[in-house]
Amino acid sequence: MLPGMATTVHTCFNKVIPYLRDYHIILCELDGHYDNSPLFESIEKTCEQIEEYIKQNHLGKLNAILGFSLGGTIVVELISRNNIEFDNVILDAAFCEKMGILAPIYTVIFSWAVNRICNEKNIPTFMIEAVMGQGNGRIIETFYKGTTLATVKRECGDVYTYDVKDTIKEFKGKIAFWYGENEHYPAKTAKRLKSYFPNIQIQVFSKMGHGQMMNECPAKYAQEILKVIH
Repeated sequence: MLPGMATTVHTCFNKVIPYLRDYHIILCELDGHYDNSPLFESIEKTCEQIEEYIKQNHLGKLNAILGFSLGGTIVVELISRNNIEFDNVILDAAFCEKMGILAPIYTVIFSWAVNRICNEKNIPTFMIEAVMGQGNGRIIETFYKGTTLATVKRECGDVYTYDVKDTIKEFKGKIAFWYGENEHYPAKTAKRLKSYFPNIQIQVFSKMGHGQMMNECPAKYAQEILKVIH
C-alpha cells in the first residue's frame, strides 16, 4: 500500500488496516514523508526501490498493490515498467494528467498550500475543497506535518509532468480505479487508462472527495479492497 503526497502510511491507512488483519500487508513509506528521511527524489527512483524490495523479499511478485493519489501514480509507473508482477492493482485517485505549461503554476500553488497546512497555518476552505472535493476538509488530518516544501515541490514537478507509457499495455493483471464523485482530475486519468484497459473496473464513490472514503469510511473501504483481491 502506497500513500499519497504529504501523508505517511500511518496517517493515510491507519483506519483501514484494522479491517485487514487477516492479510499480510506491506506499507511502503515514501522518502520525504517520515522523520529524518531523505528528500523525495522522483517517481522513477521510488519505483526502483520498490522493485528491489519485492525482488529480494517476495520473489518479484505480489497478489495486490494499492496506491492512493501520488501512490497511485507510482503504481501506474510500476506496472508500466513490468519489472515485477501483480495479480491485482487498485488505483485510488491516481493522477496521470500532464498539466503542460500550467505545471509550474500548479506546483507553486499546491506546494504553498501543503506547506501551510503542514505548518498548521490556515488556508481558505474553498481552496481545500477546490482540490480535494466539497465537504472534504478532514483530508488535512492525514497530512504529515514533517513534509518539507522541497519534497512537495519535487513530487508536484513529477506528478504534473507524468505521462503514461505505452508499455503499460503489457500488464496482464486486474485493475480497479477508484475516485470520489466530488473530485475531478482522477476521472480524466480513469478515462485515459480505460483506453489501454477496456475491462478496467472504474468505481466512483458517491458524494466523496479525494481520499474521503478511506479517511471517513474505513470499514467500507476495506470491503472494497477485498472485493478486488478475491
